[in-house]
Amino acid sequence: MAEQMRSLDEEAVAGVTLNRTQQGTPLTIGKQQTPLTIRKQQAPPVAAKLAEESDPSIEREWGTPSAAGVEEEAKQSQLEDILDELMSASPDGQLGGSGAAALEEGSGAQQLTHDGMAELSPLELLESSHGATRTATTERGSFRPETVTTVTLDSADSGFLDALGKPEVRQQAAVASTEMSRSSPGSVRPPHVSTGLAWQRAPAVSDRSQARAYHISHRSPQQQVALEAETSGPPPELFQVPHRSPENPNGIRAQLRRWQEVHGHENRPNMDIELGADEDADGGDLSNNLTRLPEDNDSAIRNTPAEQEDNEREAMAHFTQASSEEPSSAERNTRFLQMGDLVEIEYLKSETPNTVAVFVRRIDGLALAQMYTKQGRWIHVREKIVQYAIPGWVTEDLVKPLLQYLPSEEVLETGLEELMEQAYMKDLSVPREIAAPLVSRMVQFDVEAKDVYLKHARTLDNAHQLLAHDTDLRYGSLVSAATTLLRTPAEKLPMPALFAVRQALSNAGFAFSMDRNSHRLTGYLQIRSKEQVRMVENVRNWLREWQDDLAMTATLSAEQRRRHKPRRGAIHVYDFLDKVRAIIRKSRQDREPTIWGNVGPSKVRIPITPEQDCVRITQEETFNAQDTELVRFMEAWSLSMLFNGLPRILALPPLLLQATGLYENYDFIPQTGMLMLQEIGTVLPYENRVRFDQHLLLPSSQHSRPLQNLMTSLLEMAKNHDFKDSMEDLRHDWGSMPVFCIDEAGAHEIDDGLSVEPAAIATDGTKEWWVHVHIANPTAFFERDHPLAKMARHMGESIYMPERTYMMMPRWSTQRHFSLAPGRPCLTFSARLDVKGRMLEHKIQNGRVKRVLRLTPEDVAVAMGKAEEGDGQHPELTLTVGGEVPPERKKRNAAADLTPEMVEQLKVLNLLGDRRRDVRKAAGGMFFDSHSPSVNVWQSSKMSGLAWDNTYRKGWRHVEGDPVIQMKTRGLINWFAPAPNPVKPLVTEMMLLACEVSAAWCKERAIPAVFRGSIQRPGRMDPDQFFKQVLSPIVAKDPKGEIPMHIGMRYLETFGTTALSVSPFRHKILGMDNYGKVTSPLRRYGDMILHWQIEAALREEARTGRSLVTNRSIEEVDRRFLPFSANVLNTIIVGLQPRESMIMRAKSHADSFWMTQLLFRAHEFGETALPFGKTVRAYVHGNSAAIRSDWGLGCILMELNIMATMLPPTGGQGLSAGTKADGLWGRLGDVWECEIHGVHCFRRIVILKPVRLLERVDV
Repeated sequence: MAEQMRSLDEEAVAGVTLNRTQQGTPLTIGKQQTPLTIRKQQAPPVAAKLAEESDPSIEREWGTPSAAGVEEEAKQSQLEDILDELMSASPDGQLGGSGAAALEEGSGAQQLTHDGMAELSPLELLESSHGATRTATTERGSFRPETVTTVTLDSADSGFLDALGKPEVRQQAAVASTEMSRSSPGSVRPPHVSTGLAWQRAPAVSDRSQARAYHISHRSPQQQVALEAETSGPPPELFQVPHRSPENPNGIRAQLRRWQEVHGHENRPNMDIELGADEDADGGDLSNNLTRLPEDNDSAIRNTPAEQEDNEREAMAHFTQASSEEPSSAERNTRFLQMGDLVEIEYLKSETPNTVAVFVRRIDGLALAQMYTKQGRWIHVREKIVQYAIPGWVTEDLVKPLLQYLPSEEVLETGLEELMEQAYMKDLSVPREIAAPLVSRMVQFDVEAKDVYLKHARTLDNAHQLLAHDTDLRYGSLVSAATTLLRTPAEKLPMPALFAVRQALSNAGFAFSMDRNSHRLTGYLQIRSKEQVRMVENVRNWLREWQDDLAMTATLSAEQRRRHKPRRGAIHVYDFLDKVRAIIRKSRQDREPTIWGNVGPSKVRIPITPEQDCVRITQEETFNAQDTELVRFMEAWSLSMLFNGLPRILALPPLLLQATGLYENYDFIPQTGMLMLQEIGTVLPYENRVRFDQHLLLPSSQHSRPLQNLMTSLLEMAKNHDFKDSMEDLRHDWGSMPVFCIDEAGAHEIDDGLSVEPAAIATDGTKEWWVHVHIANPTAFFERDHPLAKMARHMGESIYMPERTYMMMPRWSTQRHFSLAPGRPCLTFSARLDVKGRMLEHKIQNGRVKRVLRLTPEDVAVAMGKAEEGDGQHPELTLTVGGEVPPERKKRNAAADLTPEMVEQLKVLNLLGDRRRDVRKAAGGMFFDSHSPSVNVWQSSKMSGLAWDNTYRKGWRHVEGDPVIQMKTRGLINWFAPAPNPVKPLVTEMMLLACEVSAAWCKERAIPAVFRGSIQRPGRMDPDQFFKQVLSPIVAKDPKGEIPMHIGMRYLETFGTTALSVSPFRHKILGMDNYGKVTSPLRRYGDMILHWQIEAALREEARTGRSLVTNRSIEEVDRRFLPFSANVLNTIIVGLQPRESMIMRAKSHADSFWMTQLLFRAHEFGETALPFGKTVRAYVHGNSAAIRSDWGLGCILMELNIMATMLPPTGGQGLSAGTKADGLWGRLGDVWECEIHGVHCFRRIVILKPVRLLERVDV
């Protein structure tokens, strides 16, 4: 209770306070206010009777009205209407919604707070208690009819009154401030609505919020009463619109209505489309993710804008960022739910208690999962938001009886309107006798979990104090946390106990964090340090004291204000705001703020020369320790998204933005928070916020002190590394054999090289060759527990971004010791190939290369006489902003050293690469290339990229000038057309050959490692069937025999998803039976694992003098000499694949950021002329579920081949007759003519406005 009292005012954004008192006792909040108590008229007998029967907890004594109370109630009917709407926003008279407000109960008081109200016009605030992101929400709390509720509208509180818009309206609202006492009508429900069916339409009443309350009603007692009631129907008086007093023409409602008529349609600076807060935001709540029947206008079946873009961008990242060695489908680190799995349904934004449900089936056409909850309701939820599941919890036999009573996929997609009509006439629920066995199992599970929680309540409620470190971030899993808290071995933990621990960690809020992209797969948790949690609590306390001080001083006279002494926390906030305002005003003399989440370019231009950078930075230390904490708080909100899913904390940062008075025309959302941080200089004006991702956890992100310490120790190790070659005695000297290292001129490290030599002549007289793929060999010099290995395991792989490279291993180790160069060690994968590219023999051996020739793809193309002459249909386009690109530094390559014999060897390699491609194609392999644009950035003439930089929290950092950005692109080219670059397939096929050799070699010896293959997604057409029925006939009709892009994308989806395993299995996408990545150990940890395992096996074979080849399985042989056992590798794999997927997204986001920065400066500020006219073309790549959204449509800007979002056409704009016959305004493969609406830097996306449909293909 004491904790509740301490936190009572923490999240108060608005000055609206609800208090419960004993009957007839007025309360006041605020020292100088005059209370006015109004008694409520006696409840109607029918309503009272229904309330008593449906809810035994309701007492039957109702307040007796007084004449004075009735008179005052009539005078204040407008304010009652406001409260009616707020209270009817959730079932049973509770206050609820989907924003970031909070209702806390303590010592008989309840307080309503409101977030985002400054985004609403007064009439919107008055007439709507729900919205996409603007709805007031509260913690759970109910109002009983026997109590008298007092409401105070505090005229001093800026958080609520500023939302009313104009100053004159705020003054009028302040005059109308009063207190009123009333009985809650929230417990009365018409019987036919009380069933809790979320798809039923609201009764025809004028109060929209009442209808909303009916839709989401879920009180169990009332549901039972309704289900048992007669079918003759409820009393008609329950559907009558309550009588309201005539509107006072001078009342607050009338004044707000007039304000809305005058100002309600003013053009706001934000966009015509709401793009959401951030794609990293935790998945939404009931209104966004849960529904009974998915109506077209129901947001439950649609992703929010942020979620939709995130899904599309993640899918595209797997196409555009996937290694050429492993083309990937769009689905990657997903463990598919199966019928009978128990899942947890979360309500993140409303703080409603989570519930459990059983997965029934997948509705692929709508991208939804059908569930059956322990409340006996069938619902639909997006599968991706499910964060906890127990596989195989019940057998399918227990679930299948429900299917005949649940809407099928066909009905949901085509017969939805008919189903909606049926919902009015009959109950569509599963009969109780059919669902009883399943429901009883879920109820029993829930009871057992609650019993565990109650038994260990003190420990579980104190979980963070027991698990967290004082200053350092920790990692853990649900199982490890449960074993520590419950003091029970993992093998003895029952599932209800794990679920109880999960509930406890979820209830701890900010103290624990999880990556919602992979948590269901990994179960991993971040345990934030006590220091970080303490910082957040300190700032919350300061903000509470500041708000209290604002409310109190607003009623003081000038003399009283002069003598008033604020509390210490309020002083910290006042001082910080004063400093921030001064800094921002100075910053705006050089850079303009914009609505796109980024400040504009500097008015100062500094050219790059050998003597100077194009950026000049000055710093002023003006912040104290408390200011720094407030800056960290804003960083956590807007850069790292640490507060997502925590509505109480999310309500606070907007207060600081609003209080500056400098963002009145901006939405108080994270992108505006980042704008403020740019203006005060905490982050650079062109900061790529990807590096602040809390889950990416880069060493420079300052999220983890141990990680920073490890990086420091590795840098110090450069002078004292003590490397020793464990394979020294087993290395083969490759002598003078040429080793061709083919890579771009700017490659940071050289992982691989190729060589070829003739083998024996085949019996049919055809030639055979030995192809050798030489790979850098760092693992021979340190073991798996070495500091270098620890950093490699944390990083997962090197992360290449245009502005910086985050190396998995420090550059001194790769460049001085391990990168391929003359005399350097290597691990060689060799294959004997016939003239058709078939592998006849393979072997692996350690070696040392001496004759290394470094070549670029262009050098090789010229040497073979296949220099790319350029694609006339798709010429390369170059865009540059910020000045001249520095001249490229000349790097010596070996092109001039190529002899005729070497050129012939290159031609042989190219020929064998083509044959290997044919082999994979015959095996069903898929070939595609997204031809992604390249983007580079310069700050100095010495090298591309930006200088290393950290956040500056000591005051103002003024940045003059901007970096040079250049993008090169050929526009959108069919991903499935033959590659115009003749050298790329050569390198790709040889790398794949090495990966096949490694997996086959390990498979023969029963050596566990990290192998990759593809698994089919349930419910999808088989690839072979799709090829025969769909793809093959279409390709046969194409003059060039090419796969149309929209068909190729559909074909790729049939292959399913890439998965990892400790033993090799088939990779259908590649057309290979065995596949294990080994070609980049300098930049991928998974490759290092394979190298360690192979080298241990080579040493064991050398020690024993016999081969390890066996016919037995991994489980049947003794492999204790290996550094990694199968069990350890299974544990590593759980986290490795999500980590790789996260890095892929990060690289894609980084490229997108700098491309949008370039277009932002070109389109918004005219730094360069765009090479197209007013319109561009957009190619639609979204799937059917995304296209059903009204938020916008994922597409590719064809002229530049970059990601974009196309707004929906208005009024059938650009659509011909019959185009919308299928209910979709856009489809996969569409080509639209569009205008650039804006360039959103924070979301890294170009926003397009459609003009007309140019092309539609038959999908």
